[in-house]
Amino acid sequence: MKQLIVAADDFGLTGSINKGIVKAVREGIVTSVNLMPSGEAFDDALNSAKELGLAEAGAHLALTETAPVSDASRIPTIVAKDGRFYGSRNRFVPRLLLGMLDLDEVYVELKAQLDSVISSGIRVTNLSSHEHMHMLPGILDIFVKLAREYDVPAIRYPREDISRVPLSAGKIYKSIVMSVLGGPAAKMIRSSGLRRPDRFLGFHDSGALTEEALLGMLASLRDGTTELVCHPGLMSPEVLDRYPFHKNCEDELFALTSRRVKKSIADNGIRLIRYGEYLLS
Repeated sequence: MKQLIVAADDFGLTGSINKGIVKAVREGIVTSVNLMPSGEAFDDALNSAKELGLAEAGAHLALTETAPVSDASRIPTIVAKDGRFYGSRNRFVPRLLLGMLDLDEVYVELKAQLDSVISSGIRVTNLSSHEHMHMLPGILDIFVKLAREYDVPAIRYPREDISRVPLSAGKIYKSIVMSVLGGPAAKMIRSSGLRRPDRFLGFHDSGALTEEALLGMLASLRDGTTELVCHPGLMSPEVLDRYPFHKNCEDELFALTSRRVKKSIADNGIRLIRYGEYLLS
């Protein structure tokens, strides 16, 4: 049987991103949302989740691009002078690899973020991270530790998949990093006892999931449970100014609500499921 979890990340990043995700849940194929407690519209996302009647969600924890939940004075090595996290490629990753980040501070911040989601009353089904930072050495250990402490049963395990859109410099960079880190991370996740779906889609096409790319994924979907990550939203000034990764969010929203995509799901015998349904299997 082909089962598909369609997971919308960054629920809480901005109000316009939240509106797009809500539309993708109500009118499209999104079955799971990943709450982002460091996002500037996290409270709005919680209210939207309640309006949607969502009893479960993933916790999408961040160490880049957004602002910390903790007091910045408690975590000085992971926060830039402007009070926000460092960017991933230009600052965070090099600082981590050079030993300039205090991993105890990382734990303090990630725990605070997870507490924010847990305290909302929504059941946390899985952990993931903004820009897949949890796949980095030292960071993954903290994610596994938090999953065990909070009895979160699953963690995202992004694997390389075939790109269905032209490769950019950013995508090539991600592919190289994942090829280096993938083996050790896979071993740790397997030994942790945490669950993860059989397959993962959307790694290469993240932020550029077009209707044609999505149709190609659905046509080649294999038996088992697959997690597809997506980033729908509505465009707004704050997205353009602060979160350029989401510049194609409306294209993704169109793909996720497309009639052709819904027909393809039916034609290919694909069962859309929530993350919680996967955990029961």
